Amino acid sequence: MGVAVIVGTKKGAAILTSNTRENWSAEFVLKGWNVTASVRDEGGRYYTAIDNDVFGAAIMVSDDLKEWRQLENAPRYQPGEKGNPEHIRIKASSDFMGRYKDAPRLVDQIWTLHAAHGAIYAGVSEAGVFVSRDRGETWAGIDGFNNRPGREEWPPGFGGLCAHTLLTDAKNPDRIWVGVSSVGLFRSDDGGKSWALKNDGVNQTIGSSCVHRVTHDPANADIMYRQDHRGMYMTKNGGDSWTVIETGLPVGDLSDGHRCSFGFPIVMDKRTQSVFAVPLEGDNFRMPPNGKLAVYRTRDGGGRWEALDKGLPDGAFVSVLRGAMSADQLDPGGVYFGTSSGAVFASPDLGGHWSEIASGLPRIGSVEAYVT
Repeated sequence: MGVAVIVGTKKGAAILTSNTRENWSAEFVLKGWNVTASVRDEGGRYYTAIDNDVFGAAIMVSDDLKEWRQLENAPRYQPGEKGNPEHIRIKASSDFMGRYKDAPRLVDQIWTLHAAHGAIYAGVSEAGVFVSRDRGETWAGIDGFNNRPGREEWPPGFGGLCAHTLLTDAKNPDRIWVGVSSVGLFRSDDGGKSWALKNDGVNQTIGSSCVHRVTHDPANADIMYRQDHRGMYMTKNGGDSWTVIETGLPVGDLSDGHRCSFGFPIVMDKRTQSVFAVPLEGDNFRMPPNGKLAVYRTRDGGGRWEALDKGLPDGAFVSVLRGAMSADQLDPGGVYFGTSSGAVFASPDLGGHWSEIASGLPRIGSVEAYVT
């Protein structure tokens, strides 16, 4: 089987393909667009989320990874809706088009796309969730989340108020999880009508929890792994309670003195239940400790983590962003990640060894691997 990796960058997408996971070909598409997420639906169609400071957010689709077309519709809030004041304060600082002049609630970026149960879900900023049940032709907001009471008080993260993680339960279409920076992880058990915060056990600051990324196996949805701003956690009950799992991970001081393991992406190989993360040196530096780039893996449910750095460079003072890591779910499993300096690394053996499969790209924000 072959693999295609869609690498979303600030200036387009690199499509990396290989039949062997050893030799790779590359094509750069969607030039000029900030490509923020991708997904493939059950029918084999690929979707990418794009945005532009002038034209806003949109969705492109392709059936062959070669020809792309823009969908007529994309997630949008209704005209006249007012936005979160703190999110607008952050976004308005670079709003040269004046779109936030009257404090509207806008979709300024599509942070994640998720396919499940015959639908496509989109998590956006300002934080919201939308769903399409006709392959992206029309989109509807999930009102129970988008208009949840108290959302006007949600604290944004450094880049604004974003819904960056969407997860579902393969056995129960009514269970949905949404991660919002910097509010925490929400869960709905009734198809999106009502939502509850699931931050119990997570170290919080000023009543908020800046979740960075969450992963799980949809077939075993209660076991979840969570990279938070203030540590690494897992749950065995769908998020009702969380425990710290940092044995073997590098731990350092955050800017406020709290000691924990800090990072952004986290992904799972579903066949082996192995989980992968990329720790960074705190929120004040956001680079690999001592410049040594390494991926960490746990194979025992978070009991212990081990560093996997064979083939990865020293002196790599880069970041790996929350959406810039993926697993292909083959046997043996392949793992892929991209850096803020435009390099992509791949391992065809669950992190046993790594090789650089692309370089010289713009800043990488999303990486998704698909079996072809």
